[in-house]
Amino acid sequence: MENRVDFVNDGRSTITQQIKGGSQVKRAMLAAFIIFLALDIEAQAQTFSVLSGTVTEVTSRWLGVKSDEGAVVRFRVGRRTVYPSRVPLVGDKVKVEYLVSRGVNIGYTVTVLESTKKPIESRPQLSPGVPPEISVFVGKWEGSWDNRRDMYFTLTIPNINLEAAEVKYNSKELQFSETAKIIRGEKTRIEWSISAVVKPQGEFVGADTRHSLPLWYSFEIQKDGTLEGTFINTANFAYSREAVMRRVD
Repeated sequence: MENRVDFVNDGRSTITQQIKGGSQVKRAMLAAFIIFLALDIEAQAQTFSVLSGTVTEVTSRWLGVKSDEGAVVRFRVGRRTVYPSRVPLVGDKVKVEYLVSRGVNIGYTVTVLESTKKPIESRPQLSPGVPPEISVFVGKWEGSWDNRRDMYFTLTIPNINLEAAEVKYNSKELQFSETAKIIRGEKTRIEWSISAVVKPQGEFVGADTRHSLPLWYSFEIQKDGTLEGTFINTANFAYSREAVMRRVD
């Protein structure tokens, strides 16, 4: 009989301990919930600061903004940063909502107010199925023959397909539009030729079929994204020049 009583008492003791243990877990969970709720309320109660200005720097982690007062402020940005319209570009006018944490400005919302990037006058006209090694030519390029400032020129390629490209050449002495051939190979290039009048000093004065010299042009994309060009006077191969061009649009 005593053994049975002891068994009953032990059972009651075990149940009591389980109830007490369950109560402690519930109290711990409740305390954690209260702390989390308090922190969330505190975070929501923080007031965001706002700064408007012009973007001077854009990286994956930092955004530099020159305020209307002239000071440059850097903001830490990342995956949690919200861009209502788009990621800003250098020169864009923006409004940044941010908080200061441990001396660092944390950008939470970056809104583009005004874009200073000029729209491209004509969008590329690409035929279906044009591969990247050809479509990469499309755009506006600038450079100088033999790296001479007085021989600066631009090359605009608005249209391209698998066989030909429209090219627009513009310099102080010479302006023309031509159709260039697409030459496929290890490095795809575009080529064309014109007839142009050349000054005695060797500078162009304009396109003319009278008393003109045949000039051959060739351009190809390099691994660094530049456009390397060559032109040769085919009547006098000693008269040739080279240029390295960079995209400007």
